[in-house]
Amino acid sequence: MELRQLEHFLAVVDHGGLGRAAERLYLSQPTVSASVRALERELKVELFHRTARRLAPTSAGRQLVPLARRVLDDVVAVHDAMRAARESGGGVLTVMCTPDMSAEAVASWAGGFTRRYPAVSLDISEVGSRQELVAAVADGRAELGFTLALKDLRTDLGFIELGVQRLLLVRPPGHPAPTSRLPLTALGDLPLARRQVTRNEEDAVHTALAAHGVAATTGATVPSRGAQLTFVLRSGFQAFLPLRMCAAALDAGAHVVETDPLIESPFGVVHRAGSLAPAAQQFVSDVRGALRGWYDAIAAHRANGLDLVDAVVAARDAAL
Repeated sequence: MELRQLEHFLAVVDHGGLGRAAERLYLSQPTVSASVRALERELKVELFHRTARRLAPTSAGRQLVPLARRVLDDVVAVHDAMRAARESGGGVLTVMCTPDMSAEAVASWAGGFTRRYPAVSLDISEVGSRQELVAAVADGRAELGFTLALKDLRTDLGFIELGVQRLLLVRPPGHPAPTSRLPLTALGDLPLARRQVTRNEEDAVHTALAAHGVAATTGATVPSRGAQLTFVLRSGFQAFLPLRMCAAALDAGAHVVETDPLIESPFGVVHRAGSLAPAAQQFVSDVRGALRGWYDAIAAHRANGLDLVDAVVAARDAAL
């Protein structure tokens, strides 16, 4: 028996069916169905009455519900207790990021924390999708998970919003760039280098372009923001990238364009419900402070007459 099977079983019970359970777990419906079937085979008992409209727990299923909750609660409690024990004497703070919130960006915000907690080692890594990140935080493999805001977050998790990710259009060296804001409808025929997303995820760029009736050509689909920039520089594509990466793109000779409207998405950190451990709470506080300083610097340069692109570069240079 695997813990994930109990998690999937409870999700079906709590949400009354496979479809809603799959949505809340950020998994496909066949995956959840196969997991529940495997649990039934192992326990040698039917856990659900299956009808055309919903799944209802059998008598055995109802008996399993409190036992399954107790098992999963105990597993999370073990992870929390051991993490607290480690952090009391140093230890490791495990942070995961999705590709749309790169580990490089999160690491750049962590300077204040590393100075305040020199005995705590930061373990910052990337996972392939938001559903992987949610699962890792829920089962205790990660204390914090940085990602774009999620819809219908699981009830056993919390979300702390930290800011808004703004994406600018990055074009290859030598490609003409407008001197003013570019309407999304004037994106042109240059192919896009897009970031990969799973079936259950929403892509902010695709959503914004579709809302304005723009059918852009996809030239490449890549796993990370860094790969997007590489394609812009070496393959002549264009891509939408976060502000910090835009400064690096300019250094490499690319052109950066502010679009009208801007493509924006709130982001923050996923954590297990309840209070954060002291080190995790401090990390979130330090990241929020670093972001506030970055946003304030950009706003100050814009107030002095710079456009958004130049304000980003000026804020970056002042921080170096």
